[in-house]
Parts: sequence; structure tokens; C-alpha cells
Amino acid sequence: MPVTNDSISIWSAESYEADSKIKLELQYKAYQFAINSPTDSLKSLHLSNLSYDQRFISDSSLYRQINKEAILSNQKIKDTAATGAAYWDLAYFLENRIAYDSAFYYYSEALNLYNQINYKEDVGRLYLIMASIQMKIKDYIGSEANTIKAIEYFKTVENNSQHLYRSYNLLGIILTDLKEYEKSLAYYNEALFYLEKIPDSYIDEVTVLNNIGVTYRNDKQYDKAIENFKEVLSTKNVLTEKPSLYGLALSNLATSKLYKRDTSNVRNLFDQAIKIKKKENDLGSIAASYYNYAELEAFAHDTTAAIHKAKVAEKLAIEGESNERLLKTWQYLAILDKYNASDYFKKFTKLNDSLLTEERKQQNKFARIRFETDEFIAENIVLESEKEVLSKQKQIWIGIAAGFFLLGLSIYIIINQRAKNQKLRFDQQQQINNQEIFNLMLMQKQKVDEVKRLEQKRISEELHDGVLGKMLGARMILTGLNKRATDEAIQEKSKALGSLQEIENEIRSISHELSHSAYQKISNFTDSVETLLANNRNTEIKTIFHFNEDENWDSLAGEIKINVYRIIQETFQNAIKHAKCSFFEITFYRNDEQFNVIMSDNGIGYNVNKGRKGIGIRNITSRIDKLKGTFHIDSTEGKGTTISLNIPI
Repeated sequence: MPVTNDSISIWSAESYEADSKIKLELQYKAYQFAINSPTDSLKSLHLSNLSYDQRFISDSSLYRQINKEAILSNQKIKDTAATGAAYWDLAYFLENRIAYDSAFYYYSEALNLYNQINYKEDVGRLYLIMASIQMKIKDYIGSEANTIKAIEYFKTVENNSQHLYRSYNLLGIILTDLKEYEKSLAYYNEALFYLEKIPDSYIDEVTVLNNIGVTYRNDKQYDKAIENFKEVLSTKNVLTEKPSLYGLALSNLATSKLYKRDTSNVRNLFDQAIKIKKKENDLGSIAASYYNYAELEAFAHDTTAAIHKAKVAEKLAIEGESNERLLKTWQYLAILDKYNASDYFKKFTKLNDSLLTEERKQQNKFARIRFETDEFIAENIVLESEKEVLSKQKQIWIGIAAGFFLLGLSIYIIINQRAKNQKLRFDQQQQINNQEIFNLMLMQKQKVDEVKRLEQKRISEELHDGVLGKMLGARMILTGLNKRATDEAIQEKSKALGSLQEIENEIRSISHELSHSAYQKISNFTDSVETLLANNRNTEIKTIFHFNEDENWDSLAGEIKINVYRIIQETFQNAIKHAKCSFFEITFYRNDEQFNVIMSDNGIGYNVNKGRKGIGIRNITSRIDKLKGTFHIDSTEGKGTTISLNIPI
């Protein structure tokens, strides 16, 4: 076969069906072809393609050599985008090998390069990938911050619905892990909002619904959790399209029913879930099902069966290298198996301390990388600003030179031109100074707010994860020893347990208060609503907003204003997209006990008693429930729709 520019793609295709020896020969042949390319640009192109094709280049040492050559070659020809892509390839390679700290570093290197060339969508994607890695090592604060940065970039690009759905879904997961359940549900609803804009996204939608169910279950709202899991399981084609999600929803439904103390059909649900998960060979997920199965057996007072199921979960967690599940299983076995409780607790303590130490190390590494990345971006901004100043100075000197050139034509023209140039320079410099002062003030405020939030989260995390975890462990040992002591010792140890319980409750209370973030107040509430209506791009719809101007609407609680604004936004968008109306009207009125909102249109209406409730109605229901209010929809086909909100103040 003659060697051509298409040879690499041909060798790559041939390698998929070749044995390991021939496959390795093809890889080295492709590498030699790339490295011996006649020009620097061709060499960079071929090496970049090989760096990207990690399915073809399966030999780890060869891949690292190819990637290194790709980076150097692209740097040589000053191709910033291709260099960033090579760093991205290396980070992906390392992430798949669980080298999260190294992967995070190279993702940040790629991000710096894409920032230089203003590739906003790729910068957003990199921030989101880095946030996902941070979540895996429980750096929740850093993960939340990078996800929010990703959202800021995605909102500046077109066709961003898929990116924004993934970002808000990740925020929902992070906030669930932080036990901030209301915020988590709000982010999941945002994810569903963007999924509505994506065709054929029902699998993603039921994935979010499953996540919402987990949040409700963790918040002990078991009825709502069960409703979500049943909706996932009843969605058509989920079992065939995504069996892992179906198995997960079965387990989640079973545990929600168990925690509600309703054991009907729970055993069958666990059996179905385990059967599906075994086909998917997801050892960590199977271990979780056996752990919950042990909880069911313990609830049925069959301790022997519970210990057996828990030991199966232990074995699977070890095989699947699922340390989180292994810790929970050892902790539960220490309660079930009193005879071996001490051994389980020792193993739990050793692994837990090791994981905490490793997590702290990785979090510190990530923090340093984030700092260096932010510093690099700041330096680029300063350099760009200096370039702009130099460019303007150059223009000024050109203007002065032109003035001297015209000196012989007219003294009047020279004097007049000088005056104009001086005024222009003064205005430009004043504008630059004003912009720099504004930027410095804005950056300072953002840094102060960020430091406050990070410190608050850090204190909360240290109290909750460090001190409280150790006290729970101590109380577990005392509980085990309490049953093997004399009456006098039991009495004394009971007092100690009571004291530990009081300290535990106090620390949990402090942690909750520190971690809780109140909703920001929305000032100029009515102005915000008027702006929302004014930004309507559909000029065929007339908007009307009635409210008493003498009423202090900004005195309403921030939580009320935020949620009412979002409901109005949702209703207005629905009217624009579906109602085919010519006017949309909003009315505010209130008394000492209640705030009322009426939204109406003269569109085509619909039969409120038919059809399935859409995501929009579920969003309104969720927000009104949080405000402990009620709402009513009055709609008739052909006669428009009216939605009334009644919210206690």
C-alpha cells in the first residue's frame, strides 16, 4: 500500500479487528509516518490526529510520547487552538485512568489557551469538565464555582441548551450532596427548562426526574420521591434505551418505600434491580442494592440475612473499588454484627482517614491550579489593556505627524487640529481611567463576596465532616461497649453518650446555620417585572401590568419575589410559545395577610382536566409549595387562560 495522507485513518480502521501484536505494529507505523512528515504543519496535523484517536493508540507509553510531540509541534508553529486540544486530549487520557489531579491540571492548561483566543464555548465546556472532577473528590465549593463560570460562558453562545442543561443538573447534584435541598430542586427545574428546548430529550428528562427523586428521598419527602421514581419507570423505552437508569430507579423506589416503612413489593423491586445491574456489570451500583437489601432484612428483624446481604455488598464494593460504599457498609456491619463491631470500626476508621487525607491533598492541588489559572487570565487582561494603550498612543503620534505634514498649508488648520487632538486624548484617557476604576471596584467586590462564601462553606464542611464524623464514631464504640459493662459503668457511659448527643446536635445546628444561604433580595420588584415584559420580542402581543404605585412591593420577602418572578417568567414564555394570544396581563394586589397575582391572556386556552401536566406546571407547583401558597388555573378552549396565585405574607 503506498503511504498517503490518508494512511493513518486506514491503519486506525484496520487496528479495530487486528490482534494485539498487529495492532501495536500499526500504532508505531502511524507514529513514524507522523513524525517524519515533510513539513511542520503536516507533522502537527498528523500528531494531533493520533493524540485525539485514543481508541487507536492504546499503548500508554506510546500515547504519552505522541501527545508530547503534538504539543511541542503545535507550539512551534504557534497554533494555539491545536496546542489547547492536545492538552485536552492528555487530560482526558489521565481522567480515564483516575489520575484526577493531573487531569485537572492539563484541563486548566487547555482552558488558559482557549481563553487567549476567546473560544467561549470550549472554555465553558472545560470549566464544566473540571467541575465534574472536583465533585468526584468532594471539592464541592470549587465544583460549584467552576460550574457557575461555565454557565456564564454558555449564556454568551448560541445553541447552548444542552450545555446549560448539563450545568444546572450538575449544580443540582452538588447541592444535594451539600444537603441544600431547596436550591438543588431549583437547579434541577432549570435543567428541565432547558431540556424542553431540546428535541427527543426524554431520556435526559427522566434522568433529571430520578435525580429530583433522590433529593426528595434524602430530604425525607418520601411520597414525592416515590412519585418521581414511578414516573421514571413508567416512561416508555427507558428499560431498552438506558437499562442502568431503569435499574437505579427500581433501587431508589425500593429504598424510598422502605424508609417510609412500606415494605410491600420492596423485595421484588430489589431483585429486579440487581438482575438488571448485573447485566450492566456495575459493581458499585450492585453493592448499593445489596446494602439497601440488608436494611430491608434488618427492618424485618432477620439479622442473619441482613449481615449476609451486607457482606455481599462489602465484597462487591471492594471488587468495584467503591470506597464510599465500602465505608457505609463497614459502618452498618459494625451495628449489625456486634461480635465483630470493633474490627469493622477499625477498618472504617483507617480507610476513612486515608480518604480524607487524600481528598484534602487533591483539593489543595486543585485550589493552587485554580489560583494560577485565575492569575494567568488576569495577566492576559492586563497585557491586552497595555496593548490597547500602546495602540492608542501610536494613533495619537500618527495624528501629530499628520498635523506637522499639513503645517505648510494653513496655520489655522494646524491650531484647530491640535485643539481637537488634545480634547480627544483627554476624553480617551478619562474614559480609560473611569473604566479601570470601575473594573477594580467590581473585582474587589467579587473577591470579598467570594472569600466570605468560601470561608462560610469551609467552616461548615469542617464542622460537619470532621468533628461530627468523629463524634458519631465515638458514640458507636460507646454503644457497643455499653452492652458488655456493669450496671454502674452502663449508667456512666449513658451519661457520656447523652453529652456527646447534645454536642452533636449543637454542631449540626451551627453547621446548618453557617451553610444556609438566604435568598438574595430583589430590589425594584415591579421594575424587574416591567423589564421582563418589555423585553418581549413578539411585537404582536400587548403586555399590561397593573399594580398600586403607592404600595411598597420591595418590602416583600426575597424568597417570595424570586419565586413569583420565575413563575411570571414561565407563564409569559408559555403564553408566547403556545397561547397564540394578542395580549398578556398581570395584576398585583395585596393586604396585610396575602399577596395575590393574576396572569391572564386571550389565547386559545386548553382543557385543564385533560392531558399530562407539563414541566412548566410542575415548576409552578414546586415554587408555590415552597411559599406555602396556592394557585388556580382557569382556562377554556378558545377563551384564554387565567392563572391566580395566592401567597401568604
